[in-house]
Amino acid sequence: MEIAEQDHLVVASVDLDEAGARAWEGTGRPVDVVRLLDSADVPQEVLSRLGFVARPRWLNWCAPVAASEEEFAAGLSGAERRNIRLGRRFVAENGLRLEVRPSLTAEFTDDFLVVYDRQIADMPRGKNFARRHRDRLLAAADEHVSVGLWEGDSLLAGSIWWRRPALSVLQMRFSAASPGARSGRALRVLYAEAMAYAREHALTYVSLGNDPALFGHVVQPGLFTFKNRMGFTPVPSELLDPSLGGEFADRILSLRALPDPSLLVTWGGHRGRPPAWPDAVRGGVHDLLVLTEDPHEDLLGRFRGSGFREARMVTPKDLAG
Repeated sequence: MEIAEQDHLVVASVDLDEAGARAWEGTGRPVDVVRLLDSADVPQEVLSRLGFVARPRWLNWCAPVAASEEEFAAGLSGAERRNIRLGRRFVAENGLRLEVRPSLTAEFTDDFLVVYDRQIADMPRGKNFARRHRDRLLAAADEHVSVGLWEGDSLLAGSIWWRRPALSVLQMRFSAASPGARSGRALRVLYAEAMAYAREHALTYVSLGNDPALFGHVVQPGLFTFKNRMGFTPVPSELLDPSLGGEFADRILSLRALPDPSLLVTWGGHRGRPPAWPDAVRGGVHDLLVLTEDPHEDLLGRFRGSGFREARMVTPKDLAG
């Protein structure tokens, strides 16, 4: 058994024998999550008996672009349609300039990274992947699309997208906005412009990128809510990127280092037999667990969205059986 702290979360990695013996209980250390090694070889009934929940390591959020923005928006809630209208109004009333460029330049990338750096600095456990990948992005500049919102010469919000014609996908790599642009709902406008670009270039799907399937650790539940309400459905990332395949099987012991609630997107009914691309974009693939110490129906309603086979609330004690 190995115990390590991962961004304030204490994780004990155990083999099957150690899981059966609850080896972590004799360490005298507070453990938040127990992770089973080589879990893909363990039958589902054994995982359930030992209190482990299996999930994909990574999720990719996808949606069909639809024939028009109006058709796409028709599938959203009234509140989300209003948010898009408010974002458009924010851009117009402030005289801002929207630009979609079919490539990536060093100038745009560096302007974007200034905004991205500030956004990451405000996150409790943010990771600055965009700056780390700057040179890699520019080396493939012709494969990317940049969308920017400008006030004069100042970039207020931006997003970088990857054209993937073999999968008919326009996939977001990174996005960021200044606080004022975020409160003005500007990112929704940038995403709508990216979807328009995808339609014009005969791409069928748009992706809002990859997230770990536990929302509450590095990424927060608010990001889940935003993407889900925007009409995007999570699919296993391995359908688009085999290098992001695999699973974690976790036993959640405590929410001490996680927000209450946190969210866990599990395999649902297809563990060991991933759905086909692009059929999975229709939804009904994953299950959603809302992790909380205080379950109540109003809480579940905050996160129950389209695209899931089942959504339910659980406490760490429930998972332990």
